[in-house]
Amino acid sequence: MEPSLSQGVGYAVIIGGGCFFIVVMNYITYLQNKYSRFKTSGIDEFASGSRSIQFGLLLAAILSNWTWSLTLLESAVRSFNLGISGGYFYGLGGCFQVGVFAVISSKIKKNANLVTTFPEMGYFRFGKPGHLAFLWCGFICNSIVSAVILLGGSGIFAAITNVSQYAFLFLVPILTALYISFGGVRASFIADASHTSVVLVFILVFVITVYFSNDKIGSPQKMWELLESLPPVDNNYQGSYLTFRSEQGAIFAVISCITGLGLVVADQAYLQRAVAADPRITSKAYFYASVCWFVIPLSLGTSLGLGARALSVFPDFPELSRFDILEGLPAVATVTYLMGKSGAAMMLLMIFFAVTTSYAGELIAVSTLISYDIYKRYFNPNASPKQVVKVAKISVFGWALLSSVLASIFYGAAKISMGWLFSVLGCMTASGVFPITLSFTWKQLNTAGAVGGSVGGMFVAFIVWLVTCKAYMGEINVANLSNQWVSFAGNVTALVMGGFISISLSLIWPANFDFDQTRNRTSLTEKLETKQEVLSSKNSEVNAVTSVVDSKLDMDMSVEIDHKHLDNEFKKYRLLVLVTVFILGVVIPVPLGAAPYVFSPKFLYGIVVVIIIWLFFSLFYVVIWPVIEARGSIWKILKAIFGK
Repeated sequence: MEPSLSQGVGYAVIIGGGCFFIVVMNYITYLQNKYSRFKTSGIDEFASGSRSIQFGLLLAAILSNWTWSLTLLESAVRSFNLGISGGYFYGLGGCFQVGVFAVISSKIKKNANLVTTFPEMGYFRFGKPGHLAFLWCGFICNSIVSAVILLGGSGIFAAITNVSQYAFLFLVPILTALYISFGGVRASFIADASHTSVVLVFILVFVITVYFSNDKIGSPQKMWELLESLPPVDNNYQGSYLTFRSEQGAIFAVISCITGLGLVVADQAYLQRAVAADPRITSKAYFYASVCWFVIPLSLGTSLGLGARALSVFPDFPELSRFDILEGLPAVATVTYLMGKSGAAMMLLMIFFAVTTSYAGELIAVSTLISYDIYKRYFNPNASPKQVVKVAKISVFGWALLSSVLASIFYGAAKISMGWLFSVLGCMTASGVFPITLSFTWKQLNTAGAVGGSVGGMFVAFIVWLVTCKAYMGEINVANLSNQWVSFAGNVTALVMGGFISISLSLIWPANFDFDQTRNRTSLTEKLETKQEVLSSKNSEVNAVTSVVDSKLDMDMSVEIDHKHLDNEFKKYRLLVLVTVFILGVVIPVPLGAAPYVFSPKFLYGIVVVIIIWLFFSLFYVVIWPVIEARGSIWKILKAIFGK
């Protein structure tokens, strides 16, 4: 593709947009520190939002963290390659996993309410072996996710503006780190809400443009005619792009679900949102976020993905190479072709917002792992909360640099794209799904199961992945490793073996763990609690000193856990998630896939109308609801600013 905007525009968006959000977010942080009880100098506020984030802001943050560059681009790529089922199955995978976390989060609040990271829970239950195993899974996941986010964004900026991808890979992380290092997780949540609002508005514009306001497509009827005139798709019913009866689509549905499970469970950024939430609304926010998010990949696949395929009949439509497709360029080609420079500019801004918000979550997540699980655990066990938060803020910049280097190596040395990483992501993350989840929910999980499932499952998956590539493709190379059947074998093995090892070993030697040992417990006070026990028999002066130290912690150490409410939330959202997954995963796609059916123009029109209504529904919960919910705090700060 030829760039449609100048390099100057690209650098203006990167540097200007980055500086704008540095100023805005740091000013918001300043107001928060001055006029509210939440101070970002405290580690619990910096890393966990004082565990008090409300429904609207949490929902926006969850949705934003799942709306990364991969979501916006890969969903269109899948519809471009597979037809209308591609975007739907991409959405199904993500919706299912975020919904599952709605169930898990209630158990986190019930059984480990002051835990900040999942490796921390691994240490409390299984000691150093469990801690190091979970920490390994966390860093592997965050490394790959950070690289995917940055590679997706850099590819789009290079395609639209010819900006150097290396420049993007270093500038965006550093600029994002500058506002995150001051404001912490609450600042990232506020940025999430504002950025995702823009993304949703742009998606709505794209859908309306493709289907109702251009002279190339302009209607569902014309879209249907163009798609039906194309050469047939392999293994689709009648070779149509408008059918769910697709062999490749069914395979991708499985890969999408497994990949999403690994991403959600092994990514500290998702757990961090559960940790930061008010316990009364955690499950509700995750469930609503999953429903609001589903329409994003569905709408982009149905509009920009199918649009790129339909527009390929026109001789002046950009020709896309295999690498262009892996880079996510079908969506860019559609927008640029139909809307010109204005469309290219909107796509540029949308990707910039998606990259910065999702990457901000990764920065906070990794900085928390470094400060809690490396520095505090192994280098300075006596570190005070102030020292921990200082290390967390420094780590934000450290991870920005390291992830930039990693993404640059993928791009420059190995020529690995965003799409390639997505296809094999489950091989690297899915083995941790069962061990990490069960550590919060199942008392029988033992150390051998936790370590063997998470680490052993990963290595078995790598062996199967490589052996399958050699046996099925004849040669192991970068291109062959992303083949759908090869990646399918690795992804499935990681999930199945992680679950099999962890559950079978635990059934043989059940642990019978008492979760009272992890309630109201945090790494921040481990040494302090030990010191108190040792000195309890000494004079009251020493005890008084210990009490003063304890009072410096920025969290309530004696939180009353509402077990009845959390048990009800677990049962309620377990049912709701099962019903939702059954409807989206069985009731809708199975009859459509089983039947020899190609969508009619009227059926396609109905789908587009549903998508538009659904986008407005998501906009309400991401844009309007957080403002309504925070109106009291906003009014209080405004009155304080103006002296009234």
